[in-house]
Amino acid sequence: MADLIYKIAEEAELDEPELYVDLELEDREAQILDLLRGHLLRAQHCTRLLDHEADAIRAHGLRPLDAALVDDRLNQAHERGYLTDAEREALRSQSMVAPGRPRMGGREGQVCLTLSTEATTHNIGGAWRLLSFWGGEAIYWQHCDDPAGVAQRLRCLGRPALVTAYVDLASPGRHLVFKSVVHTFVGKAIGYAPANADVLYRNAIPPQHVESIAFPGDPAYDRLWGLPTA
Repeated sequence: MADLIYKIAEEAELDEPELYVDLELEDREAQILDLLRGHLLRAQHCTRLLDHEADAIRAHGLRPLDAALVDDRLNQAHERGYLTDAEREALRSQSMVAPGRPRMGGREGQVCLTLSTEATTHNIGGAWRLLSFWGGEAIYWQHCDDPAGVAQRLRCLGRPALVTAYVDLASPGRHLVFKSVVHTFVGKAIGYAPANADVLYRNAIPPQHVESIAFPGDPAYDRLWGLPTA
């Protein structure tokens, strides 16, 4: 696969590496995914976690977004004294998956990850916001720009966390990868550090596929410059 990627990169002859996203490589994606069959790729999930949530990920893995996950996070934070009754209900009623609310951003039923750790330091996909506000987009999306609301509370809950996990992307059409796996590999091969793909992974990720959870102070977190530290 490496030989194929470097061959494609050499044929691209790009003067501006960032234009890797404009390469017409759609016919190569199936070929790359076929070569990946039986192998897992390392990906990263940016979030903000309370200690009990990190323990739950280590024990049970990463769950796709749904109303039950949002309720569990809010209820457990409330039971441990992190949220008041009013804060819990406000966050629940205005979440992305609250009954009767329009579904926003197509996040339900999947785990959102990025293929490149370098993408984090370039704020691709809004990584800094994900690391700064507790709850994930489904919970914080209505509140992070409202200083008079619960935004400051969400900034104080938990710690920024980079969850590294292994994912199986070899089933074409099952998961959404944008721009694509092949674009990311080719972008890296031509020397463009922020080359990345967002992965909308439509399976749960079991605990044995969670490699690590890195917080500020851990070498795996601190080596990526400019990230939130608290």
